[in-house]
Amino acid sequence: MSFYESIFRALPEVVIITDSMLRIALLNRKAEEILEIKEADAKGKHLAELINCPQIISLLQETIAFSAPPNLTYENSTVTFNVKGKKRYFKISLAPIVLWNDAEYVLTVLNDITILKEIDQFKTDFFATASHEYRTPLTSILMGVGIIKTGQLGELSPKGIEILKAIEEDCDRLLRLANHMLDLSRMETGSITLELEDVSVYKVVKAALRTLLLQAEKRNIKLYTKLASDLPMIKADVNKIIWVLTNLVGNALRYTNEGGSITVRAIRKGARLLVSVKDTGKGISPEHHDQVFQKYVQIKDDDYPSGGAGLGLAICKEIVEAHGGEIWVKSELGKGAVFTFSVPVSRG
Repeated sequence: MSFYESIFRALPEVVIITDSMLRIALLNRKAEEILEIKEADAKGKHLAELINCPQIISLLQETIAFSAPPNLTYENSTVTFNVKGKKRYFKISLAPIVLWNDAEYVLTVLNDITILKEIDQFKTDFFATASHEYRTPLTSILMGVGIIKTGQLGELSPKGIEILKAIEEDCDRLLRLANHMLDLSRMETGSITLELEDVSVYKVVKAALRTLLLQAEKRNIKLYTKLASDLPMIKADVNKIIWVLTNLVGNALRYTNEGGSITVRAIRKGARLLVSVKDTGKGISPEHHDQVFQKYVQIKDDDYPSGGAGLGLAICKEIVEAHGGEIWVKSELGKGAVFTFSVPVSRG
């Protein structure tokens, strides 16, 4: 065994080399352990005979077809295997290579991220529990504040009314945070369900903007809609899609200066409906475009205090992807931002 072969065999990650027909050419020691087969017995076998994972097969086929690694996200690059009765999580990476006789092969590397997934699950369980515990006392405090504001317990001074208003606003903010945490934890565990029905996009836009009109008027921000008259129905959970659009428009209001404008558009593109929210705000630097959809991430900007926890866009992403759609942003500093999401058109 050569020096390089010894290194290959000893690599701590699962390493598999397959040919253009997805037949196994080489395995390292870790791959033998996970697949529970010796390299000598695996050679020449189709990878699908050893791995029951259509996701990996599809990614390998894409790599072969385009002679380039596929565009991987955290979601589509994470795969699971049952190893000795225990569920294990792996992050996959692929690279096309040229070996003997100029034949094309693919190098597949699987990094074990089981411990990270377990830690993430502990975090999800903690937030689910914490959000439940927060909601009950916060609701009680809000009810008490409401009773005091009615004057049932005596007349309040202007200062007392001001203090109660501050308490109410803080409780509302904390209650929204608790609800966001609970929604996110439900989505991560797969326990949240979608009540899909045929929904009018006009109804969604009207409902989302209705709750934000007063806020826009107070800040002298114009809200426009540009919707074609013949848009099809969409297949969606109406309340959750309204929540997504409300969150996107609310964010646009937060980051748009007085006198600016926000435009909601919807167009059909094949079997999808694209809904976009365009603002005239400060914009987002391109290096932050992916980060804004990550949990607990906020782009620091002294001119635009967020006042949130960095969960809104992460929940939007979860909801849209649960519908089988996508969400993305296009923006440059000083040129505003356009957030767009897609949802499937109803076939009814």
